[in-house]
Amino acid sequence: MDIKSMMEQQHAAVKSTLAQLTAAVEGYSTTFEKNISLNDPAAMGEIAQCQVKMLDNVKQMQSAVYGPLNMVTLNFEEFFRSGSLRALLEMGVFDALPLDGSGMSASELAETLKVDEALLVRLMRMVVPTYFTESSPEVYTHTPNSMVYLFPPLRGGFKMMFDEFGPPSFKLSEFLKKNGYQNPNSLTNNPFTYAHDTKGLNMFEFLAKDPVRFKNFNAAMEAKTAQTTLPYDLFPFQEEFSKVETTDETVLLVDVGGGNGQATTAIRALCPEIKGKMILQDQPQVIDGIADPLPGVEKMGYDFFTPQPIKGALIYYIRRCLHDWPETECITILRNIRSAMTPGTSRLLISEIVLPIGQTDFETAWYDICMLTFSGMERSEKQWRSLLDKSGFTLVKIHGVGGTNFSVLEAALK
Repeated sequence: MDIKSMMEQQHAAVKSTLAQLTAAVEGYSTTFEKNISLNDPAAMGEIAQCQVKMLDNVKQMQSAVYGPLNMVTLNFEEFFRSGSLRALLEMGVFDALPLDGSGMSASELAETLKVDEALLVRLMRMVVPTYFTESSPEVYTHTPNSMVYLFPPLRGGFKMMFDEFGPPSFKLSEFLKKNGYQNPNSLTNNPFTYAHDTKGLNMFEFLAKDPVRFKNFNAAMEAKTAQTTLPYDLFPFQEEFSKVETTDETVLLVDVGGGNGQATTAIRALCPEIKGKMILQDQPQVIDGIADPLPGVEKMGYDFFTPQPIKGALIYYIRRCLHDWPETECITILRNIRSAMTPGTSRLLISEIVLPIGQTDFETAWYDICMLTFSGMERSEKQWRSLLDKSGFTLVKIHGVGGTNFSVLEAALK
């Protein structure tokens, strides 16, 4: 194909993808205005569906505008932008820039931070205008995209993703080739342990050895929870608890591996009039690190690879944990829960992504590859059914909403 034909094809692709993106934006605007109250999951789902469609159209538009050659070099652009962003964050630029919208020159920044001005300018070129604006030459101003990094969980989460999952992403091809292109299923032989040379430790053990790394990991989990609050509403907790006569001693819900308790407190808030207890469980060091009180929630240190100590709860709830583990470990976790359940009374809720068959959104796709690096995985409905069956459960229903693959799988004892 000659250059003229390639340029004509690119021109046609740009026009076509622009029309599709324009239609997607108009659809989003109409849907948002119709559901502006955002008072139920279905409304939020409709808006989320439109956002996913817009993102997909933006990617297609970018591909058309860049063209094949620039799409190759985009890989360099993206990882050097991330590297520059990580350096500027560590350098202190995000904290030094004024929050009132005024600018600060490169020379002022360099003097304040005691860094080389020429280096600062070179790094800033990579993140303007995506993260900062340059109101005049070498004068920089915050944007919403940079100010979000002042939120500690997101800052820690970015550091964790870059520092911990950057190396295995670069070593992914090398590891898979050495291991015959098989899905990793070992906790101690996977792209993460290979890239970081963990000396026989699994990822969680490796991170736990370093307080800074462990803190950033927990910050990432908090940020992830803050971004994906929708599944709390997907299951009708208030309605289901209301079907049972409960007392103050009834264990309504056990949140297994519930981290800092965001999910437990959100669920408790959904049904404030229901009598009973909700219990948050996680590793003792995680529970001990929760400084703020959790209204209506009891805290308990617990390792979910050991027998479940709370018997006969109405609901055992496990959120965004099972995707971290290979099948063998998941079966152990689920069987430990199963042993504590009361037939006909207890139910299991798993809040996780349910992968669609075929094309999926970009967020779900990169989540899955992130899990792959340490032998976890996101699962399809077929894979969830198989896992539950092997663990002694039957899938009752998948509670979901359009616009997201985050779902709640409701299961009962076989």
